[in-house]
Amino acid sequence: MNVHHKQAADFDAHFQAILAAAVEAIVIIDHSCRIQTFSAAAEKLFGYTREEVLGQNVSILMPEPFRSTHDSWVARHLATGERHIIGTGREVSARRKDGSVFPVYLSVGEGQSAEGGFFVGILHDLTREKAAFRRVQQLAAIVDSTGDAVLGKTLDGVVTYWNRGAEELYGYSAEEAIGRHVSELIVPLEKLDELDSIAARIRHGENVARVETERHDKVGKRLIVSLTISPILDADGNVTGASAIARDITARRTAERAQADARRAAEESNRVKTDFLSIVSHELRTPLTIILGNISLLTDHEHMPDPAEAAGIAQDIEDSANRLLALINDLLDISDMEAGEARLRLAPMQAEELVLEVAQAADVMAAPKGLEVEFYTEPLALMADPLRLKQALINLVDNAVKFTQSGTITVGVSRAGESALFEVRDTGPGIPEVETGRIFDAFHQADTSSTRTAQGTGLGLTIVRRIVELHGGVLSVESEPGKGSIFYIAIPLNEDATDLHD
Repeated sequence: MNVHHKQAADFDAHFQAILAAAVEAIVIIDHSCRIQTFSAAAEKLFGYTREEVLGQNVSILMPEPFRSTHDSWVARHLATGERHIIGTGREVSARRKDGSVFPVYLSVGEGQSAEGGFFVGILHDLTREKAAFRRVQQLAAIVDSTGDAVLGKTLDGVVTYWNRGAEELYGYSAEEAIGRHVSELIVPLEKLDELDSIAARIRHGENVARVETERHDKVGKRLIVSLTISPILDADGNVTGASAIARDITARRTAERAQADARRAAEESNRVKTDFLSIVSHELRTPLTIILGNISLLTDHEHMPDPAEAAGIAQDIEDSANRLLALINDLLDISDMEAGEARLRLAPMQAEELVLEVAQAADVMAAPKGLEVEFYTEPLALMADPLRLKQALINLVDNAVKFTQSGTITVGVSRAGESALFEVRDTGPGIPEVETGRIFDAFHQADTSSTRTAQGTGLGLTIVRRIVELHGGVLSVESEPGKGSIFYIAIPLNEDATDLHD
């Protein structure tokens, strides 16, 4: 055997070994489209043996319409030299011996041997890839069809996936979100630490389930969401990212809060009713007891008191009757105001004159307790209901006298911007901070028990608030426990107030 024959034999052996070992199917045809070589992988792929296909037209491996047109394509290439698929690859359909059609990726090359020209086709079965791709599409369709927002991100927080639910919930399209850090898209500043904590757990392969937190959408609207976050693992089990499912529970939490608020309102309403019954029963019982007890003294003809004592008894009866009248008037006032039937009789008036009248009344009210009354004024003209505004200030003075055991009651008015600012100041015990937000509520008193020392229904400050609101004004309070309280009434100086309640 000469060297050339040995080299040819060696080459043929190498070639056959390649055909036997190649994972991809190899099919070689001549210019007549007859199969010359059919590898072991090709036998496995198509179901034919080499003996069955050698010398056959390669079109037996093709479904229609490719089977009928293949030879003409080859003839056109040989005649014109056009290289449509030579040296490239593309996806085509192939046909097995049993007639089943399946997708393959075909690469075609061209060569020349002593026997003539030939074409080499290398085919990769795409069946599994296609099936996997279909499964991915199905999963993507399922993920997209869910009402929840689903997103994928790297361990550094960069968004890699953004489903339709995320688009609808957060307002960003997938094109806007993918590639950006999740913190700049949807995470409020105060939740960044929480984001870092979750990321640390994910890096350790931990699942984070049903975390209730806040996010915001593209326009800044706050959302309450329930998050479930899971690590994404590669083939070796290493954590490469995270998937997050966010369910919008804003409406549910809002409804729950509304229900809780309604429940608290109902409980508060029941408390107010209970307080009302307790207070009113006390305010009715005490003067009625005095009246009935004193009347019996004046109707006992055998033991009639002397004139001086009788006058004192009559005074007690009158005071108790006035107390009952004040209670009834307060109840009627608050009833009209709550029903929206209270109306103001607006007229031009001087704030200075009103303060002088209230200060005189305060002198009378404060005298029995030895309290001093101070006042200050400023000439200010305003449009208001003189009787109602006086009623509001007298209520504040009465409240100040009631709770002040020693010191001074101050009444005054000054200009504050475009308002007349009335002030009633006392040196009483002050109001705890927790109470200042409730003191204007109807029937609210710190002590509603039947043994309380301060008289009154708890309607006085509520009536003051309603009167001030009818004037378009503002009622406020400043108080420091142990030092006293200051109540302010701000009434507009301009004549816009005349438009409120003509």
